[in-house]
Amino acid sequence: MPQYYASNMASIGVEVTGVALDHLSWDSMEGGDNTGEDKPVFPGGMSPQAQLTQIPKRSPLTVTRLWSPALVAEYKALDALACQAAATATYTLLEPNGKPTGFVATYTGILLSVERPNYKSGPGGEESFLTLMIGLNGPIT
Repeated sequence: MPQYYASNMASIGVEVTGVALDHLSWDSMEGGDNTGEDKPVFPGGMSPQAQLTQIPKRSPLTVTRLWSPALVAEYKALDALACQAAATATYTLLEPNGKPTGFVATYTGILLSVERPNYKSGPGGEESFLTLMIGLNGPIT
């Protein structure tokens, strides 16, 4: 019988050199896809157009975590190291009972940006997130 996984059956970890982050799971991870641009060429001799690709490139990885007062000190430390610090994000697939399956994808790179939640006064708020963008180096390990 096939095993089906939901997107919430994962643990997302983040480490940034020089910042003591807690080890709680982050809420979402997006991007990090390996993509290339197609390049149409005309080989000549009346041959039809052919497609070539360029060197693949990873899109930036974006991780988010629900904002809380406990994140204020971490936000300030992360902000001070944007575009300087090495960063690692891991995605660990979990079984329905919450135990790790053994599948772990590790992304490494540099911390590109740190975004705090937008401020808005008045009634009717929405969930606010701390967002990190990581520029990736090399393959997933």
